Amino acid sequence: MSNTNQLRERNMRKKRAMLRKTRNKISVAFFVIIVILLVIVGRIIMINYDNGDAYSKIVMDKLSYRSTALPYKRGQISDCNGTVLAYSEKVYNLILDPKMILSEEAYKEPTFAALVQCFNLERENLESILQTKPSSQYEKLLKELSADDIAEFQALQKDTKNNPNIKGVWFEQSYLRRYPFNSLASDVIGFSTTVNGGEIGLESYYNNELSGTDGMSYSYVGEDLEVRNQEKKPIDGYNIVTTLDYRVQDILEKNIKKLSEERPAKNIGVIAMNPKNGEILGMASYPTFDLNNPRDLSILYTEEEIEGMDDSATSTALYSLWNNFCVSEIYEPGSTFKPFTVAACLEEGIAHDGDTFQCNAYEDVTGVQIRCHSSGSGGHGEISLEKSLMESCNPAMIQIAAKLGAKKWCVYQTLYGFGAMTNIDLPREEAGVVSNSDMLPVDLACNSFGQTINVNMVQMAAAFSSIINGGNYYQPHVVKRIEKDTGEVVKNIEPLLIKQTVTENTSSLLRKYLKSTVDEGLAKKVSVTGYSIGGKTGTAQKYPRADLKWLVSFIGCAPSQDPQVVLYTVIDEPYETTGTEGTTSDAQVLSKNIFEELLPYLNIFKDVNAEDVDTSDVPDEGMVTVP
Repeated sequence: MSNTNQLRERNMRKKRAMLRKTRNKISVAFFVIIVILLVIVGRIIMINYDNGDAYSKIVMDKLSYRSTALPYKRGQISDCNGTVLAYSEKVYNLILDPKMILSEEAYKEPTFAALVQCFNLERENLESILQTKPSSQYEKLLKELSADDIAEFQALQKDTKNNPNIKGVWFEQSYLRRYPFNSLASDVIGFSTTVNGGEIGLESYYNNELSGTDGMSYSYVGEDLEVRNQEKKPIDGYNIVTTLDYRVQDILEKNIKKLSEERPAKNIGVIAMNPKNGEILGMASYPTFDLNNPRDLSILYTEEEIEGMDDSATSTALYSLWNNFCVSEIYEPGSTFKPFTVAACLEEGIAHDGDTFQCNAYEDVTGVQIRCHSSGSGGHGEISLEKSLMESCNPAMIQIAAKLGAKKWCVYQTLYGFGAMTNIDLPREEAGVVSNSDMLPVDLACNSFGQTINVNMVQMAAAFSSIINGGNYYQPHVVKRIEKDTGEVVKNIEPLLIKQTVTENTSSLLRKYLKSTVDEGLAKKVSVTGYSIGGKTGTAQKYPRADLKWLVSFIGCAPSQDPQVVLYTVIDEPYETTGTEGTTSDAQVLSKNIFEELLPYLNIFKDVNAEDVDTSDVPDEGMVTVP
């Protein structure tokens, strides 16, 4: 039993001895590992101490890659036939990275040499940038360079075998808005800037559609210290297809320019419109401006005047230049308003075709005598409803309005859309000013022939279209559809029928009366051989009346019995008329010249057999002082 215990004791001693040896071996191994780790750490510290700047520079060079915005391309604007009126051209900004160039001594010389060679940059300026901004990674040297402008430098940069050290230069993409026809339809198209987007015109109204979303290109350093590139592509803006016709617009502007050079006026506006659907075929006004240089005031002011302007005066002058007269100006229309008076009386049955009125050269309205400008000293005498429009008889219109009454008159003002915006797709439309049913009798009388009521040109064109097309009032619009760059249609802007203003019977009579007005009446100077044209002239005395300033106009359509186009011409303060009695001569001549080119282009065929009309003895519409 004792031997057994002794054996057990010996075995325990052996196990204890083996355990001590194992622990000693582990301790030695641990000590060795610690020593090795200390040696490694020490070596790392020594390496970092001796070469840390170089290694840090390598890492920082890789980390110098930054995220870069990839700009979207703004959508283009085109006419109804695909002629591009506005587009965005890709351009490049030349960017210098001083920090990168200074990271290696070998980078500076070849990079500077390439910049001087390809872009004619001054070496002194480059040196100055490195000295004053050594930590900068973004210095714009040049902007709005074309692909051709940067091609030579890019070729040198890509040839890394021969030019491995051209570093620290890159090209930032951007887009520059271009208008290939400069001032064509400037008021309508408007312009866009990189800072504010669309500022006026279609560029402003459809800014959301034309704008896209920027993309992003960015780089990061992977676990293997290699640079990884990621890119989120930009989303380009939609394209706008307008109802404008380049050729129609050119005809309007060419004729406006010709008249302006010969007989300059304060403002001239012309609208050509499709009366069957509300599409604006052309909209032009004078003065105009260059869309590629919209802040150039030299067209209106001398260099001395421009230099003398402060910021406020400059802004006022610019907004006056950019103002779209056809949309944003209101005025008293004068006798071009008389067709609406006749239409209302026909609709209400107050007067009928063949009815007559008495014109004694003036009409007494509550003690105020309003004279008939178109008659002789004895007046027109007995005059028919049709003749009252042909001869622009004020007393006849006053008598019609008196029978209609102020309350019913206001109903028709609203029905025609006066006093309210047409909601045309252009910014800054003015609604105009109309009287209410409490108006005085003299105001109602003046309203009947287009005074003491304020309208804009689009209102007049849209309302006139309705009373000659069978009574259908369409919302005027300038855009036909919105498309993606691929041509996929995003939205069609269909003609929008708003209401009916008159019946077909009334519309038919008006077309007949308006044709007679051009064939035999006061608008005879607008006649174009072979074409049936209907229309009405107008001469409005501007406020204040004592200044004797005028606004003259013509509104008409062709062919007269099935109108395909409405033309509305307004001349504000015609040449050499201030202080005299205004006449419609300039408005008629301008309208005739436009019709002569416009009708053949629109494939409106001659529909009457007629010789040249003698207009030498045609009296011109004038206007006496309005109360």
